[in-house]
Amino acid sequence: MIHINLLPVRAAKKREFGRQQLILFGLILVGGLLGNYTWWKAEKDSLNALEQRIASTRSEIAQLEKTIGEVKSITQDKKALEDKLKILDALKRGRTGPVKVMDELATIIPNKAWITDYSEQNGSVVMRGFAVTYEDLSAFAQRLKTSKYFANVTIKKASQKSQSGTVEWEINCNANYSA
Repeated sequence: MIHINLLPVRAAKKREFGRQQLILFGLILVGGLLGNYTWWKAEKDSLNALEQRIASTRSEIAQLEKTIGEVKSITQDKKALEDKLKILDALKRGRTGPVKVMDELATIIPNKAWITDYSEQNGSVVMRGFAVTYEDLSAFAQRLKTSKYFANVTIKKASQKSQSGTVEWEINCNANYSA
């Protein structure tokens, strides 16, 4: 029987197979490294893009907050101006109101009646005076009741002086300065 030694061929095949495996492993390793680098680069680019969007959004927010601050300032200025206008209107009414009330009072008082004392506090008026007769006092009180500047007219006191024959009176009412 002939014996052929196949060991050197097997060893050469083993070496060739080992070398192929090493080359394949090296290629897989290089491919894996290239794949990981590509993935890392894509993620880094995506992260940079997101950071740029965040930065631009923050700058927009800062600009909008500045605009909101300006709007709030304008709103506060507007409210302050409206308050000042309300105060000016109240002052105008307060300035012209008493003049109108006094003009109305001068218009409606009869010729035979006169006022000796007029005092007002918080819209509540107390008038004292004299009239020639009770009818003159009654006419005056009726005119006060029909006036738009006076309300709740009440004759508190009416007495005739025996010496002069005149009627001394006191009337309480409310003055309406805004009418």
